[in-house]
Amino acid sequence: MSISLHPDTPKARSLPSAAAADANVREEATPRVRTRLFAKYVALFVVVVGMALLANGLFEVFFYYREHKASLIRVQHEQAEAAAAKISQFVKEIESQLGWTTQLPWSAGSIEQRRFDALRLLRQVPAITELAQVDSTGKERLRVSRLAMDAIDSGIDLSADPKFTEAVAHKVYYGPVYFRRESEPYMTLALAGARKDAGVSIAEVNLKLIWDVVSQIKVGEHGHAYVVGPEGRLIAHPDISLVLRNTDMSGLPQVRAAQAGGGIMPDALQEAVNIQGQKVLTASAPIEPLHWTMFVELPVEEAYASLYASLQRLSIVLLAASIFAVLAGVFLARRMVGPIQALRAGAERIGGGDFSQRISIKTGDELEGLADQFNDMGARLQESYADLEKKVESRTAELSEALQQQTATADVLKVISRSAFDLKSVLTTLTESAQALCGASLGIICLRDGDIMRLKAQSGCTQAFIDFMQANPISPGRQTITGRVFTDGKPVHVPDIREDIEYDFGQAPSIGLYRAVLAVPLMRDKAVEGVLLLGRPEPGPFSQRQIDLVQTFADQAVIAIENVRLFEQVQERTKELSQSLDELRTAQDRLVQTEKLASLGQLTAGIAHEIKNPLNFVNNFSSVSTELIDELNEVLRSAALDDKTREEVDELTHMLRGNLEKVVQHGKRADSIVKNMLLHSREGAGEHRAVDINGIVEESLNLAYHGARAEKSGFNITLKRDFDPTAGILDIYPQEISRVFLNLISNGFYAATKRKESAGDGFEPTLSAATKNLGNKVEIRIRDNGTGIPPEVKEKMFNPFFTTKPAGEGTGLGLSMSHDIVVKQHGGTVDVNTEPNVFTEFIITLPRTMAAGNAGGET
Repeated sequence: MSISLHPDTPKARSLPSAAAADANVREEATPRVRTRLFAKYVALFVVVVGMALLANGLFEVFFYYREHKASLIRVQHEQAEAAAAKISQFVKEIESQLGWTTQLPWSAGSIEQRRFDALRLLRQVPAITELAQVDSTGKERLRVSRLAMDAIDSGIDLSADPKFTEAVAHKVYYGPVYFRRESEPYMTLALAGARKDAGVSIAEVNLKLIWDVVSQIKVGEHGHAYVVGPEGRLIAHPDISLVLRNTDMSGLPQVRAAQAGGGIMPDALQEAVNIQGQKVLTASAPIEPLHWTMFVELPVEEAYASLYASLQRLSIVLLAASIFAVLAGVFLARRMVGPIQALRAGAERIGGGDFSQRISIKTGDELEGLADQFNDMGARLQESYADLEKKVESRTAELSEALQQQTATADVLKVISRSAFDLKSVLTTLTESAQALCGASLGIICLRDGDIMRLKAQSGCTQAFIDFMQANPISPGRQTITGRVFTDGKPVHVPDIREDIEYDFGQAPSIGLYRAVLAVPLMRDKAVEGVLLLGRPEPGPFSQRQIDLVQTFADQAVIAIENVRLFEQVQERTKELSQSLDELRTAQDRLVQTEKLASLGQLTAGIAHEIKNPLNFVNNFSSVSTELIDELNEVLRSAALDDKTREEVDELTHMLRGNLEKVVQHGKRADSIVKNMLLHSREGAGEHRAVDINGIVEESLNLAYHGARAEKSGFNITLKRDFDPTAGILDIYPQEISRVFLNLISNGFYAATKRKESAGDGFEPTLSAATKNLGNKVEIRIRDNGTGIPPEVKEKMFNPFFTTKPAGEGTGLGLSMSHDIVVKQHGGTVDVNTEPNVFTEFIITLPRTMAAGNAGGET
């Protein structure tokens, strides 16, 4: 602090002797005033600081005690929950492993197979020491043990034992805890099967893992954890002797409260007394599904030891703070009273007529500000006139600069409209305009290329600087200006690089000949697409208006980049579309070559492998292309384009829509092929059962007839039926056989309709279906008066993918699948009689009962 007065002025020396006498009187009174003010400030400061420290200490002690206690309870509760979860998981895993032994009924499988499964369970679950399997009547059928001899069909009646009755009633039974050889805890776990005749599996489970979990829980230095059963009996405790003595814990209030609350203890009993009579902090957690409770306890003395130590430290801190408050009060009072006395003396001199009086107070606070107001009062009016004149000049210059900026922005927009897809021309114009308006010597635009940025446009740069930028692409980082803009996505402004130590400029400023630099990001969807940088050879800041203008140019650059990107994406998608169409045609050609596959499953897999990727692309590309075309039209609609450019865009859009229609057409074709193939690729769909063959044929006729009429208007054909009443019941896969009949009947409809188109109105298309009893077989005939089948076609008609229909109307799989279903799946036969342009008759024979080898339904 510095206080000084300057009284050696002409008016100060001309003061009368009376004024000097009055000053002497006031100076004599000064020490008394100073002493009273000094004492008041010291006393007030000590009282305020002391009360604040005392109140803060009391609040700190109160809330620290509550938070410390809550933290201890929370930690104990988390430990209890973690241990309870581990024990629950241990029991659930054993229950899950035991469950698969009850899946099969006793009528399935041999007793040796069950014994082998039981031994395998003992190897997989070490905690199970003995496994007994009881049938649905309660008779023990099998017992496997680690500690005793195995027993098979012992016949022990357990029908009245809770292990059996509770498991049957509730599907699972958890027995009470007992100790084998008074050392290891055990419990009984019984599980009933889902089937009525599956019986019950009874396992004796070693609970030593629970004791190990409880013993390993560390709660401070003297705390511990223990487990209590639903009746209040101690199940697990670090002191195993308490467990072996069958200790009853139900007398403890925390145990009763936790069991009443479903294993969760209320907050009111967080402090309680343990079985040894020691006051403890306790927490609990339920162990499901055993209805046990996990308790964690910590002695109160140990829990609050750190709190007591904190209180001692706090007392020492309060005492030290009080002493410091007294010393600080004395120091601050001295600093406050001195400047006030100087202000009083200075005011007296100014009041005596010495207007050139200057008061010098260096306190850095309001008192120094008050002295400055006294000193600046005389010159303030003149300075206000000078400031007003400067403001008028500054405002005129700002308006002129704003007009230039608006003109430059309009020029840039014209260039973007004329050269919408010439990115280099647009970026160069933006760089030149920004350089000119900001008085910069150079300007560059760098765009993102993967994880780096490369130089794309420049203005005013030397060839050496251009070569340097091209040889050193920008990487993200905070060392360089452009790297930081790349990383943070925020503008960076350095008025003088020689005085800035935050960045590592490297050789760029010396090669580019600049000292002041401004860099702004080109942002798109909150991601940095590039950087616009300006440099000036002389140091000095860029104005805020210039920074805003450069940011506007950066936004225009982003729009131009997005226009070009969308245009390139359209071209790329068009190319990809053409390639995908070629791939799709290639895949369709390969479908014909898959005739050599050995089975229908291999055939379907080969076709799916060939057509999956191009088909998915075609189906997805239609929606993507539509969205892309709409997005492109929206962007170009907002841009100012000339007529020629808009005609080119419309032509491109028309071409894309044409290609999209081809994509949809080929996609539907390929989707139809795959659906027809996969329709018959399943192995034995449904279940084989006994059905009336005449009903199956009649149902197939009706479905095919009404389906054809719904699909084709004007469809009309005469149906004839000749069913043998003695054809009776067949054991078949009705869903698969119906598919065969529908296929053959639909082919007959197609052939008869085709012949009517060539024969004229005098021809009546007819299709007949007949059945005949052949003893242990049944014969089904389906006959149409259609176009018939030529001899060369008859030899290949059951081959996969061979069809006589025009391209796009069939896959060539129907007859092949029908042959496989009848012959391979049902053990029957398929024959055909035909005469071109007269008739075609399919003759199917099916056995009344399928052979054992065909019962699996393999095709």
